[in-house]
Amino acid sequence: MRHPKEELERWLKQAGHDLKVAKTNFGHEFFADVCYSAEQAAQKALKGYLYFRGSTMVWKHSVKELVEEGAELESRFSELIDAGKILDQYYIPTRYPDVLAPPAVPFESYTKDQAEEAMELAERVVRMVREVV
Repeated sequence: MRHPKEELERWLKQAGHDLKVAKTNFGHEFFADVCYSAEQAAQKALKGYLYFRGSTMVWKHSVKELVEEGAELESRFSELIDAGKILDQYYIPTRYPDVLAPPAVPFESYTKDQAEEAMELAERVVRMVREVV
């Protein structure tokens, strides 16, 4: 395996890209895509942190669960549990029509406010990962 710091930086680099994608999509009012990209940024930053701290396999996709696992290693992560709960809502429903009540489709179902909040929460997660390493 790579050096832990290098592995962390790889994951943070991708998280940063996901945040850029979210911001670009925000400008086009693709709010479902913003929410999903923000969730992915948070998830990747947290996975990078867990690899940095010695995890060898991180299979979880729940931001909240990743935050809880991170909090076992660094108590400050417990501040992000509510953020994780919110971001988890954007993992599947932002992409798949069958998880929404008909006739709703994801790209028409998310608001500017949700997208702004998702980006802010993801940025908070990424920032905290950078602060604690």
